[in-house]
Amino acid sequence: MKTLYFEGAGWSGADISRATVGNCRIRAAFHLDDGSPIYLELHGSERTKHCSEELYKWKYTGFIVAAFRITDDDDNDDENRHSLLGSDLYDKVPRSRTFEWTERGILQVVNGYGASFDAIKVLPDLGGYRVFKSARQGLKKGTDCYYYGDEFNFDPEAVSRREEVKRHFEELERRELAADRELPSSARTLPHSLGTVDYPTLQVWVDENDPGLLHLLRHFIGRNRHWTVRTDAGDRLADWVSSLTETPLGRYGC
Repeated sequence: MKTLYFEGAGWSGADISRATVGNCRIRAAFHLDDGSPIYLELHGSERTKHCSEELYKWKYTGFIVAAFRITDDDDNDDENRHSLLGSDLYDKVPRSRTFEWTERGILQVVNGYGASFDAIKVLPDLGGYRVFKSARQGLKKGTDCYYYGDEFNFDPEAVSRREEVKRHFEELERRELAADRELPSSARTLPHSLGTVDYPTLQVWVDENDPGLLHLLRHFIGRNRHWTVRTDAGDRLADWVSSLTETPLGRYGC
C-alpha cells in the first residue's frame, strides 16, 4: 500500500484532533506521479453555530492553507511563484479549498494534485516525521530543505517506546511538582501553575537525524535542562531510562 505520512503540526489533544484524523493542522512534502515535489498544509475546523454552513459544509471541514511546487529556483519564493491554489489565491477562505476533514477527504485532495496514494496517515506527536529540515542542516532553500512524507518509514514500535518514556518522565515531573509545592516559595525550584493543579511542562521530541534518540527538555525556575534517551537500547523501559544523559543546552537547538 502506498501511504503518504503527514506531520501533525497542531494540537493533537484538541477535540477535533481526537475526533477525526489525529491532528487539526497537518503538513507534508511529497512527490506527484510525475516526480515533481510539492508542499501541502491543511487545517481542520469544527462547524459551530457561528459558522456559515455554506462554507463549513461538513461538521468537520478541512481547508487547504498552502499548496505549492517545491523548486530549486535561485529566486526562491515557491509559495507565491509556484502556488497550486489557483486564481483564488488571495481570497480569505475560498470555498474551492474546503473538503471533509477525514482521511478519505484528505486523500482526495492529495491525489487531486496528480498523485496516486492508497492512503494517508497523520502521525502522532512522536511519530518521528517532520517536514522542514532544521537550520542546523545549513540549507536555505530548495528541494533539499524538506523531508518527504512518501519516503518516510513509519515504525509503530519505536513510537510506542517513545511514548512510554514520555509517560514515565511526565509522571516523575508530577511527583516532583507536588513535592516542590509543599516547600516555601523561596525554596521552590520548579515553575507552578496559578491554580492548585500542576501539569508537566516537559518537552519531548525525536532527534532529526537519529530516530533512536529522544530529547527531553525540562523547565526549572531560572533555567532549563536538556537530556537525551536512547529508545533503541534494550527492550524495556528500564533499559531506555538507564541511557539518560544530560547534554548542554544549545547543542540540539534548544
